Amino acid sequence: MNKKFSTLAIACMASTLFSSTQAATISQGTRDVTKIETNKFYQLGDATAGKVLVMVPDGNGYTLKLKDVTAVTDVNSTLWSIQYSYSNNATGPDFTFVNKGTGIPLMVNPGDAPLYDATKTYAAADGFVKMNGAASSWKWKSSTETQSSPFGTSGLISYFAKDSVVTLVTGATATPNATGNGYTSSEDVYLVKAHASRDKWEGRHLRLAPITAGAVTLSAKDLNTKLATDPEGDSFKLGSTPELKKGVNSTLGNQFTDNTFRAWDIQAAATDEDNFKMYVENGNFNVSEGGLLLQVIDDANDADPYKDTYLLADTFYIDGLSVNNQDFVKFGTDKMITDTWQGNKYIKNVQPGRLAASSKFKFTYYPTQDSIAIEVLGYNKKNGSTGATATTVNGKATLWDQSQSDKTVILNKLTASNEITLGTSPANVRFFLGEGTTNRTSENNGVYVIKNDKDQYLAVPIYNTKKDNGVNAWANAPKWVTVKASEQEVMNMPAYQWVILKDHEETSEIAELSTVTLINREFAGVKQSIQLRQEEGGAYKFVAGGLHNIDSLDIKPVTAAALGNEKLGYLNLDNKVLDVMSYKFNYLHSYADDKFIGMNGDSILYVKDAELSFFMNKETAEVPYGITVDNALKAKISGLKQLKRVMYTPYVKTSKGNLYITLDSEGRYKMTSDEAKAKKFYLKENNFYKAESVEAARPYYAFINVAATDSTKIGSADEDLSVILKDNVLEETRTSAFAIVENNAPLYRRFNTALDGAVEGQEDAAKLLKFKEYYRGEYLMDENNEKFKNEGVCYLGIEREDKVNPKAGLSFVVDTATIDNAPNGKIKPQYFIYVSQSEKIAEPAKPCELDHEHLNGITEWTCPHAIPAKPGFTRAKYLVSFADSLKAKDADKLYQFGDYTRVGFVDAMHIGDSLYVLTNGFEELANADLDTAKIKAAYKAAKIDADYIIDLKSELKKDAHKNYTWSFRYINPDKAAAATVENLDVAFLIESDKEASDLDVAPINGAWLKSQNGCLVLSDSKSSTFENARTGGDNALVFNIEIGSEDDMATDNETIATSTVSVVATNGAVIVKGAEGKKVVISNVLGQTIANTVITSSEATIAAPAGYVTVAVEGEAAVKAIVK
Repeated sequence: MNKKFSTLAIACMASTLFSSTQAATISQGTRDVTKIETNKFYQLGDATAGKVLVMVPDGNGYTLKLKDVTAVTDVNSTLWSIQYSYSNNATGPDFTFVNKGTGIPLMVNPGDAPLYDATKTYAAADGFVKMNGAASSWKWKSSTETQSSPFGTSGLISYFAKDSVVTLVTGATATPNATGNGYTSSEDVYLVKAHASRDKWEGRHLRLAPITAGAVTLSAKDLNTKLATDPEGDSFKLGSTPELKKGVNSTLGNQFTDNTFRAWDIQAAATDEDNFKMYVENGNFNVSEGGLLLQVIDDANDADPYKDTYLLADTFYIDGLSVNNQDFVKFGTDKMITDTWQGNKYIKNVQPGRLAASSKFKFTYYPTQDSIAIEVLGYNKKNGSTGATATTVNGKATLWDQSQSDKTVILNKLTASNEITLGTSPANVRFFLGEGTTNRTSENNGVYVIKNDKDQYLAVPIYNTKKDNGVNAWANAPKWVTVKASEQEVMNMPAYQWVILKDHEETSEIAELSTVTLINREFAGVKQSIQLRQEEGGAYKFVAGGLHNIDSLDIKPVTAAALGNEKLGYLNLDNKVLDVMSYKFNYLHSYADDKFIGMNGDSILYVKDAELSFFMNKETAEVPYGITVDNALKAKISGLKQLKRVMYTPYVKTSKGNLYITLDSEGRYKMTSDEAKAKKFYLKENNFYKAESVEAARPYYAFINVAATDSTKIGSADEDLSVILKDNVLEETRTSAFAIVENNAPLYRRFNTALDGAVEGQEDAAKLLKFKEYYRGEYLMDENNEKFKNEGVCYLGIEREDKVNPKAGLSFVVDTATIDNAPNGKIKPQYFIYVSQSEKIAEPAKPCELDHEHLNGITEWTCPHAIPAKPGFTRAKYLVSFADSLKAKDADKLYQFGDYTRVGFVDAMHIGDSLYVLTNGFEELANADLDTAKIKAAYKAAKIDADYIIDLKSELKKDAHKNYTWSFRYINPDKAAAATVENLDVAFLIESDKEASDLDVAPINGAWLKSQNGCLVLSDSKSSTFENARTGGDNALVFNIEIGSEDDMATDNETIATSTVSVVATNGAVIVKGAEGKKVVISNVLGQTIANTVITSSEATIAAPAGYVTVAVEGEAAVKAIVK
């Protein structure tokens, strides 16, 4: 896109901004201004006009300096547009000053200003004034016009509060109460603040006057770039006032405004086209004299200045134009005579009969008036002497002699037809440069991916990452990389992304064309400031002479997801699963997608058919990497997050301990049990690919071995059939990559499939299950072996089905406890196991029903006669480990078998978020008589409330093992997911606990249900390992399940012997034998009496509804049964 900039526009950009500094020759101006005009540019200088205020770059911003005007090379930096306005009741105008070179106002931040110190000399340590604030309105002069004398010098003061000001001072040595300014001491300018009443500045106050800028002799580059407003310009076209139009007010028109020119400085050396310096014959063109050649740009031979035509003062007069015997020189064009010397073309001379000086012009720019005067350095004038004889000029006989005066281009206004000719100064025609155009553009602050016209991405690939620092980082690290969309995703790879920041944002006009700094998002040391360009209507941007010579760039912002993903680029696993999840490393290869990292017999790692499951040890917390995203950068790029990565140590768990990845002496990767030799890795995304065997594309990572002195990477040795993994240098262009695949083999059984009797939509609902030992076919049940029984304790037992009392039940209720609560509840589900379940229905509150008046705010609901609500609960015999009772009285008899902990049932009630284990007589009470308030009080008094009242709301949120919940650990997890029948593939150990220092999920050492001489106990968690238990060692029991039923509950339909009385539940009734003459009360689970009678025979059948019932025979303990 070509943008236009007028030399009179404030948006005119400085050569310093565009890195095309003009070496103009600037002369000292004059302090002669009596009226400030807003359409002119002035210098701001001292009383002598010898020192002027300039705006210069300072880091990424700008500051002010007070410089000798003749030492400045960029005239625009010395020029200021002065605007003014009058505010209400103001004592004088408010001024604003805008620098022509930068387009930036003189604007400061009062917050940066220290309090003025009259005793110190300000120096660089105090910080130069910065153009970075909102204070840009200044008090300076009391008026904008004087009556006669030119403006003198005055200080600039800006009010930032009613009684506080900021002003500019110099680094002059302090001279108390001095009236001078001491500017010779320093060129530096500082910002200070003071009380508004201060009027003495000890000679440091920066006092300035408006100056008419001195003339500037323009170079070829000044002209071609239109005073730096068109930095890429290579030609120019002038305008003039007045304007001449051929056929309207002129016969010939204006050669200087009708043509487009390319100016050339002359030199006696090889032509430098970039800087517009032409090689000429010094003897003819007198290089020391200077002057510019004006090549006519008319599409004929524009690209070859040696064949093209040039403007010159002609050897002809303008026809019909002669006044007072004065003939007026005409301007024409002609080609040059060229030659070659030592392989370099050069211009030797003008055509015969012409004078070389007639083709040389001088352009003088007057900045304040913004006008240009043109002179020709010489031309031939007709010899007016009578009888003059011809002389030879440049090889041709002529009657013309060289003129010594009348060299200024003027407008002849003495006739009706105005023509351009030569005369004496001052010129009466004002020339000015036309508007500049530029193809410079910029890019908004952001993060981008950059492609060239070959569809390659600019990136720092893995094999170039060691070149990311030092002075040559930009030249060496970035490469144009071919990316296959099916194999890589640049939005996931920070090394393929670039932070782009504008170098200048002082004004919107400057920001629009600002150079930008490219910074690699991952390797911040790889950066470069470049100027983007874009032609009018062009689809792509380009960079001339940089960025690896690319002339077409497709710059696209990264997605919002990539911008805000702090884990982008490297593997960053969820911390919650690290202890329980293992991973397989799937090798990326074009011919096979089923190869994983495995281990051969020599512990060497290779890629083939074997699969190792690795756990990942997080070596470090998330550490920042890449470009630093501080508050300043966040302000520029909204949503940008600091990148973070994690270092991992992969390892494999075995029964003999962990194995780690290390290197052998041949540079091969192998496994070792020595953790000190374990290698640590960053896993960096290198590919994003959809293998045929998976449903969606997934990342593949390079393993970057983070060594102390140098980083390497894991690489496969595909040159032979072994495919051994070796240590490769990062510079190796080929990079092996691996998908990190979760080993989804379930560790524990979750009873939520069809194999478990699950119902769709209620998969995790409580189930009735039987537990059958796989090898011996024995079932879990109430302990029936008298040798293992103890009075007052109900133990879990095991027996073959054919040896079990036919009326004894084998089914247990298995109910979820932690699946939706604990962090890894779905990986290691914990279950309640219970029998003899009964329900106490919640009773709603009842208001007072007595007929009396309620006063003083008491209502029928708050009246003492009202009956409060009673919550419902579930009561059952819960299977527990007696591990927490080992310190109780007679524990070795009741809760241990030898050195092993026993398991059994406790009477407990589940109410709300609490589990109450009933003891101290509460276990003898019927449901209707249980009161939690009384239980709490009794337990607290006995100091057992902490052990017998369990806060399930808190405890079930933890993965830790519990004495009242159970987990079911697969012995063949790799086969379990695919199993369709109940067999050894889905067999499990029943897990209760772990060794104290082991993991909560999938511990190596744990407590599993085992048979010790026929008695059910838990294995010793200190010595029992999973690997040993799963293979039948340590007498651990391996179970399958069968679907249970309500008809087969562990206490269902049993004949309950109470002295000589027996109770049998049958279909729709309870049969009571041996209770003749005794009172029998039968109640339901709600505690409601459904039968109350005296038995009159030795066997009585009492009708009862189906479900749990409690049968109380006079003089006997109440028993429970299930009526069908």
